[in-house]
Order: sequence, then structure tokens, then C-alpha cells
Amino acid sequence: MNRKARNINFLVIGSLFLVPWAHAQNTHTDAIVAVVNDDVITLKDLRQYVAGIAGQLRVENKSPEEIRQIMGDYEQKGLDKLIEDKLILAAANDKGIEVRGDIVDKRMKEIKGGYPSEDGFLNALNAQGMTVSDLQQKLTDQLKVKYEVDMEVRDKIFINPQDVTGYYNKHKAEFNRKPTVNLQSIFVSFDKHSKQEAHSRADEARSRMLAGEDFDKIFQKYSDSSSVGEVEQGQMVDAVENVVFNLKLKEVSDPVEVENGIYVFKAIGISPGKQQTLAEVKDRIYGKLLDDQFQAKLKEWIDKLRGKAYVEIK
Repeated sequence: MNRKARNINFLVIGSLFLVPWAHAQNTHTDAIVAVVNDDVITLKDLRQYVAGIAGQLRVENKSPEEIRQIMGDYEQKGLDKLIEDKLILAAANDKGIEVRGDIVDKRMKEIKGGYPSEDGFLNALNAQGMTVSDLQQKLTDQLKVKYEVDMEVRDKIFINPQDVTGYYNKHKAEFNRKPTVNLQSIFVSFDKHSKQEAHSRADEARSRMLAGEDFDKIFQKYSDSSSVGEVEQGQMVDAVENVVFNLKLKEVSDPVEVENGIYVFKAIGISPGKQQTLAEVKDRIYGKLLDDQFQAKLKEWIDKLRGKAYVEIK
């Protein structure tokens, strides 16, 4: 699932950091920040909402990077996103959408599975000021939002195969795969050795590579950095790229000096660049067109919800 799709499937989660916090610190917590139909949102409500969702993410053992990604699109749009969440959830409730208990239980079981014991899970909940019931309710609301969005937006999207072909023909440059080379490398650092010593060590390592000795043993003895691995043309500095993309398979390079040390490379795999075929990239194109259409239709649908509701931002 791509990042945008994940954010939409968890619209409630997505509204994490919702307040312009510099302003919030100087505002009374009972101040009304918005009204949605008959629902008044105070700054205190907003803070509690943020704390609860942030706590849920931690209970779910989301990594800092996952949390950053989930909230990334929402940091500057917080209140709007919270209003959207409320409108979508209200629409789901108006339709009488229910979430089966076994589905919530399954999700709870998945979350618990990330902990070594039941006590560990409960302790994590407690540390975030949450109860099992709190988490169950949050999961229920999130699933309602997902079902409503699926029903009103996602399930109504159709991508014509001709559109996929048309996109490919208009954007062939996007699917021009560059040459790649898979490299074993030894790097001798000038920070750890004098230039003279570094050159000597690089020459020794190269000689042993040319002699066919086990690379891992050479690497352990001489290298001050991890092996480069597979690289695509255009990713490395010119001095290095001019060498590695002219190597033949299994050829060992001369020592290549860069600003902070010396490299010796061996090409263990070479893949020439090529134009990817429609068959190779059709799933990627389909996903892009689906996401583009979904985002457009989602916005259109949410605008309609807002148009039918009473929304006032204070």
C-alpha cells in the first residue's frame, strides 16, 4: 500500500498533529476552535484527540518513521483534517454502518501480537493513558471511516486499460531504466590512514582481489566502509562513475581516489539500461492512475459533505 492510500485508509489516525502549536500554547484550552453541525470542538478536545491518536500509534508499535509518514501530510492542515474525519464518520453513522466485533478483535489480536505478553500490551496501553475499550473504539471508528470511503469513493473508480496504455505512450521516459552495476568494493579512509598508507593498503587489497582470494576476508582486513552493492548510473560522483560503468564483468578496477579515501571496485553484476515494456510497468501505472483518480474523487466527495453540513472555524 502506498503512502497516500495508507493515509486515507486511516483518516482518523492521519489527523495526528492538528494544532498550530505555537498559537495553541497561548490560547485557553476551552476556546472553541470549530463547530461541525451540532458538535463543538474546543482546543482541549483537539489536544485530547491528538494525544489519544499518538498514543494509539505507539501502542501499535509504529516506528518513528511510520509515525512521521502518517502525520506528514497533516501537520499544517490539522483542523481541516479533523473536520473531514468528523464529517466522514457522521456519514457512516447516518448510514448505520456497523463494524463486526470479530473484525475489531482480529485487529486487536494483531496489535497484541507485537508484544511478548498480554501484560506488555496492557502496560503499553496504560503508559499512553488508554484502556482496551478506548483502543477498541478508535479501531471501530477508523474501520467505519474506511468502509464509508470505500463505498462512496474507492468502489466507484474504474481505470480503463486504454488509459494505462495511453499513459505509458505519453510518459515513456519515466520507464527508461538506467544501467546498473553490482559492485564489491574496498574503501580505505584517509581519516584512519595517511595518504601513503591508504594507497599502499588499496594496492594490496587490489592485488589480492586480482588473485581471486575470498572477498569477505579481503574486506574484513582492508575496508573501512561497507561494500557499495548495486548502483544505478547517475548516483555516484563522476570520478567513480566513469570507472565503474566501464568495468567488464568480474573486472577489478584500479584504485580510485576520492575526497576522503580510496576505492577499489569489482563488478559482479552488470545490467544494461533499457526501455521497460508496458507489460513490465502496467501495474505501476494502474496504481498511479487509481491513486490520482481516488484523490480527486475523495476531495470532490468531501467538499459535498462540507457543503451539506454546518461548519464554522473560529
